[in-house]
Amino acid sequence: MAAAAGSDATLATAPTSLMVGLQLSGRKAAVFGSGASAVTRATLALEAGADVVVHSANVAAALDKWAASGRVSTAGATTLAAGDAAAFSVVLVGDGVAGDAAAAIAQAARAGGAAVNVAGRGDLSDFALVPSYRGGGGLQVAVTTNGVAPRVAQRLLREMVARLPKDLEPRLSEVARLSAEAAAAERAHAAAAAKLEAVAAGAADESGLSTAVTAAATPAPASEAGDAAAAAVDLSTLRHGAQATLDAQTAAAYAAHALSDLCFVYAAAAQPVGAAALAWARRAEKNAYGGWVSALRMQTRGGAGHALWGALAAGARVAALAGGDSLAHMADVLRELATQRHALVVHAEAQTLDAAGEAHADHDAARAALATGAVVLASATPQEAHDVALVAHAVAAAAQVPVVHVADGDALPAGVRTASHAQAAEFVGAVTKAAAGRDAAAAVDAAFALLRSTFGRTYARCEYSGPADAETVFVALGRPAAAAADALPALLRQGASAGVLAVRALRPWDAAALAASLPATVRRIVVLPCTRGAAAGDALVADVALAALVGLPGRNVRVTAAGVAGCDAVAAAMAAALGIEAGDEAGAEAVADAAETAKPAQATEAVQPPLGETLAADDVARMLAFPEAYDALVAARPGERTHTVRVSAKHRMTPEAYDRNIFHIEFDTRGTELTYEIGDALGVYGANDAAQVDAFLAAYGLDGDQL
Repeated sequence: MAAAAGSDATLATAPTSLMVGLQLSGRKAAVFGSGASAVTRATLALEAGADVVVHSANVAAALDKWAASGRVSTAGATTLAAGDAAAFSVVLVGDGVAGDAAAAIAQAARAGGAAVNVAGRGDLSDFALVPSYRGGGGLQVAVTTNGVAPRVAQRLLREMVARLPKDLEPRLSEVARLSAEAAAAERAHAAAAAKLEAVAAGAADESGLSTAVTAAATPAPASEAGDAAAAAVDLSTLRHGAQATLDAQTAAAYAAHALSDLCFVYAAAAQPVGAAALAWARRAEKNAYGGWVSALRMQTRGGAGHALWGALAAGARVAALAGGDSLAHMADVLRELATQRHALVVHAEAQTLDAAGEAHADHDAARAALATGAVVLASATPQEAHDVALVAHAVAAAAQVPVVHVADGDALPAGVRTASHAQAAEFVGAVTKAAAGRDAAAAVDAAFALLRSTFGRTYARCEYSGPADAETVFVALGRPAAAAADALPALLRQGASAGVLAVRALRPWDAAALAASLPATVRRIVVLPCTRGAAAGDALVADVALAALVGLPGRNVRVTAAGVAGCDAVAAAMAAALGIEAGDEAGAEAVADAAETAKPAQATEAVQPPLGETLAADDVARMLAFPEAYDALVAARPGERTHTVRVSAKHRMTPEAYDRNIFHIEFDTRGTELTYEIGDALGVYGANDAAQVDAFLAAYGLDGDQL
C-alpha cells in the first residue's frame, strides 16, 4: 500500500515528503467508520495482504467477498484502547467518526505503536494515502502532489498507467521467478561450498566417509551424466592461469563462467555446448568476481532467449551458450536487446545437426545474428575461442550491446593458455574504461589492442597472411580461414600468387579495414563460405564485394565465391580456384591430401557462386554499354517475363509534413498478359525518364556517353 509520510496539513507546504510502501502482508489493520472512505481504506488494506478488523457493521457488509478467506473480522467496540492498539500495524479511520472520537482513536493508536490515518484530518495522521495502481508482477505506480491537487495526481496516474508497455507485467513476473531461482541456487551453492570447506578442514559427514570420496563415487543424475563427462576439466587450475588441452566450446565456456553470473544453455542434449558450464555450476565453482554462477539448460524453440530478459533486467551478468541451430531462434530477442542496449554475450557453435543428428561445420549461426544489431565475432581454434570470448565479454560490458561469438565447433582439442580469473576481470575493466563513451566498433578495436598488450597475442578485425604482391586473396572466417592459411605454403611452392585474409569481426563490418588489409596487387578475391545453405555465404560475399567496390575504386577487382563443405575441402577448393592440379609438385602434399578426401561431385557443386559471379563495377558498366560484344542479357528478372504497364492513378495518402511518403498507385494492365489476384506478390521495376536523365546530366555537366 503506497503512502506518503507526513500529515495532510503539512504535505501542502512540504513537497519533500517521503513516499514509502507499507508491507502489510500477514499483519493486522484496524478500520473505523461507516462511510465510503472507510470501505476504501479497508479494501486497500486487504489488497495489500493485511488481516482487517472492522469496527463498523456497514463496512463489514460491503466486504463480503473477503469474508470467506477469514481475513475480515468485526469488533463491536467503536473506540480503541492503547492496549488493544498494540495488536495493529496501522489504524485507518474513515468518515462517520466524530472529531473527538477520531482524536481519541489516533492518540490510542500512537500510544500502542501503530501508524494512523484519519480521513480529512491531516493533523491527526501519520501518513497520507496516495492514489496508486497495482498490477501483476509486483508492479505498483503511485503519484502524489503532496495534497496540493489530488485530482491532478489521479489524472497523471491514469495517463502513466495507460502508457505502460503491455508486456511489462509478464516480464516482471519472469524477473521475479528468475530471481527466486537464482536465490535458491545461491543458497544451494553456499551450502555446497560450506560442506566442501568442512571436508578440507578434515571434517566427515554423518556416514563417516569423506564427502569428497562420496561425491566422487556418486554418479551424476542421468540427465546430467553427459554434461559431467564432457566437463572433466579442473577449473581450480584454469582459474589461476594455466596451459590446458581444451576444445573450442570448453574454452569459450571458461570465459563465460568466469565473467557471468548466469549461463543459459540452448543446445540439443547430444551437443557438448555448455556442458562445462553446467558441470562447473553444479560444483559450486565461483566466477572471477567471487560470486556463484547459475547455469540452466533451456529449450531451443521459436522465441528462445526470452528468459534472458528477466536476468538482464535484474542487473545480472548474463551469457548464453548456444548450438548453431539455436541462434536462429534467438534472432528476434537479440534484435530487441540490441535496441535497448543490453550487455549480453552469446557463444554459438559453428556447426549444425542434420535430421539424422550428425554434426556439420556450418557458419549459418553467424548469418542469423548479422541483422540483429549485435556485434558478431568469429574464432578458428581453441586458443582463439578463449581469447575472442574474453573480447566478447569486454565489448559487451564496454558498449552495452549484445555480442555473438561464433566459435568453430569443428576445431579439435588443442593447447590453450587461459587467463586467470583476476586477469579476465581486469581485462574487462580496462576495456570498459578505454572504450567509455565510444561505439561498439571502437570497443572491439580497444579490446583487440589490450589483448595484444596484456597477453601478447595479436588479433584484428581482418588479418592478412601471405606475400605482399599476391594477385589472388582467399577470404574466410573461423576454421576455414585457419585451414586456408595451412594450405597456403604448399600453393606458394607451386608458384601461386595468393594470400589469405581471415575475417574475425563480421559486425560491425569495416569495409575500409578489409580493403586496407589487401595487397596493392590484388586482382581477384575468392570468398570461402562454409555453410550448408547459400544464404550465409551470400552475406559474406556481399560484404566483401562492397568492401572491394568502396575501398578499391577503379582497381577492377573481381569477387567470386567457392563454397566448401568442410575444412577438409578448403585446400582442394583453393587449388581449383587457382587452376593448380593437386599433386603436380612434390611440395603440394597438403593440397593432394585434401583433394583425395574431397568428393568431386561435392567440390564441383560447392565452387559455384551462390547467386552467380559477382562482378566489378567496371565490368558491369562495359556489359551495359556493349551488350552485343559481351553477349549480356539486360533484364529486370532474367529468365522471367516482365510487362510494361502505365500508371493510371497516383494519390498521396499522407500529409506533406509527414515523415513517410505513402501513395495509392493504380496500374493499367490493359493490352498486356499480366494477371494479378489478391495475395499475389507484384514486383515493380521503375525506369528513369529519358528527358529527366538528360536534364540531370546537363545540370551537372556530365557526358552521358562516357563510361
